Amino acid sequence: MRAVTLLTLAAIAAVSAHADFSYTSTMKVTGGTMAAYAGTAANRTTKYSLKGQKMKLDMGDIAMIMDFDAQTITTVNNTAKTVSVKSFSDAAAGASGMDVKIDAKETGQKKTINGFSAGELVMTMDVDQPGRAGGPAMKMQMEMDSWISSDPPGTGELRAFYTKNASRFPYSAMSGGGANQSMQSAMAEMQKKLAAMNGVAVEMIIRVKTPSGAAGAPGMPQMSESQMAQLAQARAKLEEMAKSGGPAAAMAQQQLARMPGGAPAANSNTPPGVMMEMTVDSTGFSTASVPDSAFDIPADYKKVN
Repeated sequence: MRAVTLLTLAAIAAVSAHADFSYTSTMKVTGGTMAAYAGTAANRTTKYSLKGQKMKLDMGDIAMIMDFDAQTITTVNNTAKTVSVKSFSDAAAGASGMDVKIDAKETGQKKTINGFSAGELVMTMDVDQPGRAGGPAMKMQMEMDSWISSDPPGTGELRAFYTKNASRFPYSAMSGGGANQSMQSAMAEMQKKLAAMNGVAVEMIIRVKTPSGAAGAPGMPQMSESQMAQLAQARAKLEEMAKSGGPAAAMAQQQLARMPGGAPAANSNTPPGVMMEMTVDSTGFSTASVPDSAFDIPADYKKVN
């Protein structure tokens, strides 16, 4: 799931950053056969801030600061109170290899999302990631249904920022993939397509599935529809007990905490064969000046490698 989440963040960043710009994206698990196992672990709110040549992704417990002049990525762990700094090249080279192929097309569909008129862009990414400890490779397909709008404030500056930084944007390091050419090329092609639309993604629906005929991802158990239904029924009964009060409620709460995941087991609108569906909504677009202090590191944080 970490690789999927980071790939998603990299995709969002590719359509969202320019000078003195900020907004918030909220990512939630909304369906798929693996939703109950992922629970709320994949749910994340990220604050994006960019000033000049610095870009920050603040996820609360973890923050990433990219300095395009210094070519460094600073990772801030607000839980452990640690900070690490790596060059773009070192951060990419230190990750495992990942082979990615991408296809993108505009559908011509239009709709209004969060008050913004948006057009649909569907991107399909085929991902081959080496298995852990010599195990089988993990094959998956990511489909990103993006709704792009030029209405939010500041979108006119988008092209200028990426024209300046496109060739050195650390897609591979952000995504958790290695510094292989296919990863860099795929992410670059995706960025070019999105930048050509001259807008930002106000909503994205990301669906992760095993490609037709490929083996399932190791360590990611599949659940049948009947198992998912049984899990949902059991959860509903426990939730009712938890509302009743008394010893039975306390026991029900304990059992709910032990159940796999807290997210909905399935979404009736999710196509069959989808392991995970995540919906990302972006709001709060602003061109107000971002303070320099937004990129400061607390003095008491320990520097680690």
